Amino acid sequence: MSARATFWAWDIQVPSSEKLVLLCLADCHNGDTGQCNPSVNYISRQTSLERKTVLKSLSLLNDKSLLSRVKVSGSSNWYTLSIGSANIGTGVVPNMGQGVVPNLGHKPTSKPKKNLSWSEGDKKVAESIYQKLLDLNSKHKKPNMDSWSNEIRLMRESDGHSHDEINDLFSYANSDKFWQSNILSPKKLREKWDVLTIKKGDTSSSPKLTWI
Repeated sequence: MSARATFWAWDIQVPSSEKLVLLCLADCHNGDTGQCNPSVNYISRQTSLERKTVLKSLSLLNDKSLLSRVKVSGSSNWYTLSIGSANIGTGVVPNMGQGVVPNLGHKPTSKPKKNLSWSEGDKKVAESIYQKLLDLNSKHKKPNMDSWSNEIRLMRESDGHSHDEINDLFSYANSDKFWQSNILSPKKLREKWDVLTIKKGDTSSSPKLTWI
């Protein structure tokens, strides 16, 4: 924890949810190394805020130039708090470009395995999508349902789409003569989400900058 970061966060005048997220980040900040990389799930647990509220608060804090982030592949994001131009404590916050993995003093010994996880609701949506495909083609090859369920989770957690929104947009694609032969999996649905949303005529749920 960095005391200077915490004092700074308390002085910032922002709505309560943003304040809680900022205080949590300050509590995770290492004043010596500049390291600050809590996961969204950790912030949600510590602040008792829903995940979508945490993501929205992070985005709003970024818009207000109170923090910035570097998206780190295979790890939690790296956040930099905007505590003036001086470095916090005696450490130096690394100058990291987009996509650069911070040097945390070790090198991975092997490539991390792909982790698949999902909720029961994610699996039900995946099964619903498969059933819709079977309705069009009774011989449709059964997919890896674990992978499909994980993709549904990513759309829900990372992209901010609800189960109902996912089901609704797939149903639209599945009923369209062109898209029904092109959107044959949750992964493809995710890739074409913006295009399908525009075609469907409902731009209200188009995803903005995603904070994960």
